[in-house]
Amino acid sequence: LDAIDNLFTEAKAYAEAKPAVINLRFEAMKGLFNGTKKLFVNANGAKEILQAISFGKKLGIQVVIVGGKESYLVTDALKNNNVPVIIRETQALPEHDDDDVYLPYKLPKILLDAGVLYGLTGTGFWRQRNLPFEAGQSCGYGLTKEQAVSMITMNNAKILGIDKTTGTLEVGKDANLFISKGDALDMITIDVQKAFIQGRDINLDNLHKQLYRKFAANYGIKANL
Repeated sequence: LDAIDNLFTEAKAYAEAKPAVINLRFEAMKGLFNGTKKLFVNANGAKEILQAISFGKKLGIQVVIVGGKESYLVTDALKNNNVPVIIRETQALPEHDDDDVYLPYKLPKILLDAGVLYGLTGTGFWRQRNLPFEAGQSCGYGLTKEQAVSMITMNNAKILGIDKTTGTLEVGKDANLFISKGDALDMITIDVQKAFIQGRDINLDNLHKQLYRKFAANYGIKANL
């Protein structure tokens, strides 16, 4: 912790000065001190979250908590310091044995009620396909459908600072969207037909679909992919 503190203290001094020698590491960190960048801190425990908030206040850095399993314990500190939380996953066991078993599902609603800006991400690229279903599951634990969608679109865009160009369907923003015949938050009925990135029509065909069509024909199965 001392090493991290020293690094950021030196980086702040560098950002405020006009050094004769360029330090590439500190150059990359300049945005933290002029407000153009945010510091994303992986923290799950309440104690660690409070330490991250205190660290940000000390250096004048905008902090974002990633993970935040115990963020429900420190909602006042998060709200008062305007610190958002990106939840890593909701389909997980609670942090402690004596916690409410449904606590991870309820966490988005708890943060919403506390006035904390929250978003939802995934644990890795291999689980991104479950992201809409984790958001949809939150509808059974307090969120409306609109709030669940916002959690993985508008809210994330606000936290990342890119909400002027994406995150919602508005005139002047990038056309990043997809079209589904069924409920996009429901694992059973979702049926994505089209996808667009900055207005470009994306080819949704892939090897999995090609193999399914190939072997479905061999067994007389009607393939709709």
